[in-house]
Amino acid sequence: MTSATRMFDPATDRIKVDGKSVKITSVAKSPDGSAATPLVYWLLHKPAGLALEKNAATDTIYQLPRLSRLSFKVKVASSLGKNSEGLCLLTNDEEFAEAFRNLENLEQTLLVMTDRRLEDEEIAKLLPAKTVGRPLMKIEYRHKAKLGATYGFWYFVQGNLFGMKRKLEAGLKRLKVSPHKFIQLSLAGVDLPEDLKPGDYVQLPAADLRRLKSMTRKKLPKAPKKPQKG
Repeated sequence: MTSATRMFDPATDRIKVDGKSVKITSVAKSPDGSAATPLVYWLLHKPAGLALEKNAATDTIYQLPRLSRLSFKVKVASSLGKNSEGLCLLTNDEEFAEAFRNLENLEQTLLVMTDRRLEDEEIAKLLPAKTVGRPLMKIEYRHKAKLGATYGFWYFVQGNLFGMKRKLEAGLKRLKVSPHKFIQLSLAGVDLPEDLKPGDYVQLPAADLRRLKSMTRKKLPKAPKKPQKG
């Protein structure tokens, strides 16, 4: 007989290894400055239909069953529109979340399904002007797929263009092409785990967390210098 599984809540639960408690040193601060909750950094597979935009109410994420049972609040560190699905970063580290959201030109990979096959000249119109070095965006046709009573056409989009998804949507609209799906496969070198189901989340690997924090430190405002005593 298997026992019922329950989600670990770092605010109330404790981890033990070989009977010994594991000490968690990183914590989020409460409004009064006291230690409140261990810091968490999660990869969420956001399902379509859930708004996780930068300015959207953060309470929308608690429509997901696992997140609705948390005893603490988490924030979205990477925006993803309501009709999109895929990789999203969640954390209760407010400083990290704000700094990461302000990073520009992050490498990312999208899968886009359109309502018809694009012509070569149409793909060319979607691409930004060429720059020195690697291109800001590339688009490759993948395959045709059944979509209800009709078909969709999958495209693999990769680049580091700031606002890439938004600009891609605008370009498709100008071409009178309707996108059926947008799936975020990777962001800033972090991949969406293949076995992660929509609505579920896992811990961000430690190596990725160190790398992302190193990137965000460059965006954090420098503390003002203390006046020297005369």
